[in-house]
Amino acid sequence: MSESITTKVSSYRWIVLILFMFMGMMTQILWLTFAPITIDVSLIYTGGSADLVLLLSLVFMIVYLPVTFPASWCIDKLGLKWGTGIGVIITGVFGFLRAFAINFPMLIVFQIGCAAGQPFVLNSFTKVSANWFPESEKTLATGLGTMSMFVGLIIANFLTPVLILPFKIAGLLSLGVTTILFIYGIMSLVFMGLYIAFVKDKPETPPSPHAAEEKTLMLQGIKDLFKNRDFILLFFLILIGLGAFNAILSYVDLIFGILRPIDIMTPINSGLIGGMMIVGGICGSIILSALSDKYQKRRIFLIIATGSAIPLTLLLAWLPFLIPLIIIAFVFGFLLVSALPIGLTYATEKTHPVPEGTSNGLLMFIGQIGGIVLMLAFDMTIIAIIFGIGLVLTLFMREIEPTSK
Repeated sequence: MSESITTKVSSYRWIVLILFMFMGMMTQILWLTFAPITIDVSLIYTGGSADLVLLLSLVFMIVYLPVTFPASWCIDKLGLKWGTGIGVIITGVFGFLRAFAINFPMLIVFQIGCAAGQPFVLNSFTKVSANWFPESEKTLATGLGTMSMFVGLIIANFLTPVLILPFKIAGLLSLGVTTILFIYGIMSLVFMGLYIAFVKDKPETPPSPHAAEEKTLMLQGIKDLFKNRDFILLFFLILIGLGAFNAILSYVDLIFGILRPIDIMTPINSGLIGGMMIVGGICGSIILSALSDKYQKRRIFLIIATGSAIPLTLLLAWLPFLIPLIIIAFVFGFLLVSALPIGLTYATEKTHPVPEGTSNGLLMFIGQIGGIVLMLAFDMTIIAIIFGIGLVLTLFMREIEPTSK
């Protein structure tokens, strides 16, 4: 059957991927806008309560839970462009409205709106690679899509503290926060417009035989996923890995600020440490995803990620020196973050013909649950122990069958 299908790789695939990367980046900027300036934002909106400001990050994980399944259904039913486009429009509109929040209740309502758009975007990365990319580039495409998320996190962690600093020096903290929200809001609208104007659902000719095949329905797909032993192991691995990473990033200003101040430049250093995790993640998403495609191996990279995360988490928790922390943060991100696109690709390969949006959405869903649980019971030592459980899970997973070239 596969031999009778005509396939062709379209060069427009890179345009589509870049536009999705813009939106993936934007969702993460909106998520962690407030994380590196938690203390400053609390002075304006919550009367000094940092815990309330943490809700602005936490709602992204909470809202993901009820929205992810409708989002995956829309992606599978309506197609890539408009199934995802619903979330793109929601993200653009509410991302802009945040700049007009005059109090904390308004701000959190608009933040919830942004959070509702996120699952439509993040659940679509494997769908983009399946619709537009050949088998030899699928993990790389998913890795680049995932990388865009971490570019957004870099902007949130690096740029936000830098933007607010001159306003703090001038005693105009409130104006500084509003300016940041306007900048990110305009970016949201621009990327939304580019997406609507230029994204296409799929090429005229499929890039691979798998892309041309009929997929199962979503509900049947979910049933099939939980009949698959390797998917179940991966499901719990993503719960641990993505959940831990989300929790650590959300708490970065408190870990290296209130709880363990390094020096008077703590707000900048907190953003720097969080940002270096993400820089490492970007490098890992490109390099290790490409290696995974080249050698047609997934499991070994997941083993390396979970095994290395155990000592690296403990070092992040206890080292008191800035330069070693920056280096460790980079390595932590390089090895751990790259496991996400590799894991998502592993899921689509192990569970074919379940729709990509279904497996992608379910894994991102459980990652959000992990983030919520670990944020509510945050402890770096406990996270290191949980990574040990993840390492055991990877040892029981089976490698994929290599794709014939």
